[in-house]
Amino acid sequence: MSGTRTVSPSLIIRRRAVLQGVFGGNRLWRLVAYVVFGRQLFKRLFGKNPELLGVLRMKGPGHVIQVATYRKPTRRQRRKARAAGTSIS
Repeated sequence: MSGTRTVSPSLIIRRRAVLQGVFGGNRLWRLVAYVVFGRQLFKRLFGKNPELLGVLRMKGPGHVIQVATYRKPTRRQRRKARAAGTSIS
């Protein structure tokens, strides 16, 4: 089985949607292309994107890395902080 290759069904559907729908003019496949690529675009524009907070380099053996998460404050927390005169980033 060293020479076999598996192709995912989503790849076949995307390829057919582009070839037959966008370039071929088939209305059904064009609709499929809009759904498939529109979903990807929607996720990219409105999805949650991780934010890189920092990069640290290890200087040698014996050093420790501590990883912590950062949670964005809610609207209520930002409003309370603003009313109290403090700043939350």
